[in-house]
Amino acid sequence: MYVAWMGTAFLKFLKMIIIPLLLSSVMAGIMNVGNTSGLDRLGFKTIFYYLSTSLAAICTGLVMVNIIQPGVGADLGFNQPVDGLANAGENFGQTLMNIIPENIFYSLANGEIFSVIFFAILSVILATQLADNHRERELAQKGVNARFELMMKIANFIILFTPLGVFGIMAAVVEDNMGNEGALLSLFLRLVNIC
Repeated sequence: MYVAWMGTAFLKFLKMIIIPLLLSSVMAGIMNVGNTSGLDRLGFKTIFYYLSTSLAAICTGLVMVNIIQPGVGADLGFNQPVDGLANAGENFGQTLMNIIPENIFYSLANGEIFSVIFFAILSVILATQLADNHRERELAQKGVNARFELMMKIANFIILFTPLGVFGIMAAVVEDNMGNEGALLSLFLRLVNIC
């Protein structure tokens, strides 16, 4: 009761910074490449890096879950549907069409990440085409970089409070499961057996 608010505040801070940080980092990254010819190489490298790191993370997660088996024997009441998953009735073409935002402010407010990324990529690629006026392109680049630096400052400030936020989250989970000693004991015994 006394510390759970720290976890709630921490999660709200994280949700607050995700979309602005994503938008500014994508825009700054592409803008600093300089021209669209450099984007081809960067795009292929980025896709390769994303796929390889995602595959490594998935494999690591599967191995660790199968070794530790967290939550076995515990009913934590996670029966709600998961928000944010792709609609099962959509085909690939519909999913691609949904990436194009009808209203970018709606997408920003509702955390539609793919639409935000699409808008960021499109706007920065077109901003790099401001070749007629070098000064305009320079001003746009300075503005994008300044926004990214501000978002990084805010993110670094939030990261300072990570231990308190995680402590608040863990305190709330432990309090919710105080009547279910089997869940915490099961997880603790599995960790002891692994060590």
